[in-house]
Amino acid sequence: MNKLSLPVFALLSIASLLAGGCTLYSNPSACKAQMRQAAGKAVPPETLSVSHVGVGIDGTRVVVEGTLATAAASAGASGATAPRPAAKPAVKIAAAECTFDGNKLTALHWLAPPELANPPVPAAAKD
Repeated sequence: MNKLSLPVFALLSIASLLAGGCTLYSNPSACKAQMRQAAGKAVPPETLSVSHVGVGIDGTRVVVEGTLATAAASAGASGATAPRPAAKPAVKIAAAECTFDGNKLTALHWLAPPELANPPVPAAAKD
């Protein structure tokens, strides 16, 4: 009867743990990327600054927290007058939750700001 030697068994065990543990590192990056993409599609486009990432349930749930900044409008078109100070961008608290099945993103749900967490329902859907 053939028995697996201890080094071979240990190597196989470590390989399987590393493969499963990769979700703890790849899923937060995927969630941040999806949040940035969604923020970039907003009108006006917004820039996400991440301050905290929480990972739970073996990487199947990721919460990303940070701020969204709306691009500041230009101060003036003509250079003949004295330059005005640039407008400060509007900053909002942002948070989103991503759920994963292994390494596959299954859902992105905004928790904040309210306009992204609870988007307005189209009039046709209300009827």
